[in-house]
Amino acid sequence: MTPSRTPPGRTTPDRIDIELGTPPRVQGRPVRHQSLWILLRLWLAAQSGEGWLRETQLREQFANTRNLRMVISRAYADFARLGLRVGWGTDRGRAPDLLPLAGRNRGPYWLADGEAARLHIVLHDAPAGVDAVVAWLGAASAARSVAGPESVSTASPDYWHAWAGARRDMLDGRLIMDRDHGALAGYRRAQTLAPDPWLQALALLQQAMVWRRAGNADAARAVLAELDRHWHDEQAPEHAWLGAMAAIVQAWCAYAGRDPQAARQILRQATEDPRWTGLFQYHPRVRCEHANLQALIHRAMALDERTEPAERTEAARTALLYYRAALALANEAELFDAAASTASNLGWSLWLFQRCGLDVSGDDGHPLKWIGLAAWLSERHGVGGGCWNTIYLLRMARSGGPDLPHPRVDAFRRWPVIPPEDFRAKIAPIALRVAWTSWRELATTMQADVDAGRVQVDALQRANVLLEVAWYEAHDGDAPRSAEAAARLRRRLRELTPADRLFFRDALRRLPETIG
Repeated sequence: MTPSRTPPGRTTPDRIDIELGTPPRVQGRPVRHQSLWILLRLWLAAQSGEGWLRETQLREQFANTRNLRMVISRAYADFARLGLRVGWGTDRGRAPDLLPLAGRNRGPYWLADGEAARLHIVLHDAPAGVDAVVAWLGAASAARSVAGPESVSTASPDYWHAWAGARRDMLDGRLIMDRDHGALAGYRRAQTLAPDPWLQALALLQQAMVWRRAGNADAARAVLAELDRHWHDEQAPEHAWLGAMAAIVQAWCAYAGRDPQAARQILRQATEDPRWTGLFQYHPRVRCEHANLQALIHRAMALDERTEPAERTEAARTALLYYRAALALANEAELFDAAASTASNLGWSLWLFQRCGLDVSGDDGHPLKWIGLAAWLSERHGVGGGCWNTIYLLRMARSGGPDLPHPRVDAFRRWPVIPPEDFRAKIAPIALRVAWTSWRELATTMQADVDAGRVQVDALQRANVLLEVAWYEAHDGDAPRSAEAAARLRRRLRELTPADRLFFRDALRRLPETIG
């Protein structure tokens, strides 16, 4: 790469111009093909989230080169003349100037923070994107560099049998059954059968997600700590999404502990981490989980009555935008369990915002229609995962219920509830199969499934199920059964956070005085 001459006293320009046309040029001057190939491959790795170029990938590309060390040395000399900071090794926290030269030939190689943005790539003077760079690098070599033989799994059929069984249990809502059954048991079995650190880390990450879904943030954190002891992204940069997902689960745990600001801080640090920057831009699952959690965090801000009204409205609109992004990403990646959960949360959030008087009028779609879509996605794709969508539907059908404390029974039973047939009309043309004839039947069937262990729920879901049963039994059912559900709910309040206990005590006071 012939150096560009910079007059004394002048600094190298911040932008580095690269022309891919024939002949390729850098800063308007001829360029060594091997050096440019390495530079563009590093840029591509930064864009895709892979982040690294490994020595084995260079060896494959330049298989006919007798002295690969010379190719690397020349490339780094060219990078230095351009003022580019290009590092090597697994310690990305150190400045490239401070890295020991003795380990440079072993790689992996990476662009320092901010360097990829300096490269201005064009083809015949027109801006060139990822597709043009991939074409210039050569489709075959690019494919080899993404999935070389070192990335091939050596897992046995037993590992994948345990893994797939655990995944099915997770989709069906069978999270933690016993030592031999349920998603947690399956992922633990897969972990013991893992032949390498990556597959072990994969099983550990899923265990943390099972605990999160089960509502046990402490257990999820313990698994994440074990994952951190055994796995670092530097071991296999192509699997760095594991680290990004672990950070998201850590943020979920903070949110579950009613600390949305801590969750927000964890996410901000993760998105700014150079190992994962590209993943938060391009990886469908990472982007989907990130968008979902951002939506929850902004929803909490929107519902915080201590915040200024304008800020609450802005947070509400942002939450809905994040939910829409998460729904699109989940469907794109065919993660239909995530799509169902997101549609459910979108409908519920929209309903909550409208009740709070927040102006989200620009959002189309009735809240109940999103709830119907979530139910249809779960039914159509055979995914379970708790009772939230049914709880939301029951709460929305009764519009929250009367606000007066301990209303009279006759007044309580006159409270208007949306008929099930009106719900079916609102969600048309979504063809949802409805096996129940009343909201009371839906609530009591849900309680029976939970009590029988056919559906696993966490403490907060269980409390909400009991509240809906108590409400609908009091409204159009059996008063003693309503009182029984209310008594069960009171006994379980100690399992909840202080804020949740306040909510349910207030909700119980809004049942008829003979019950609540």
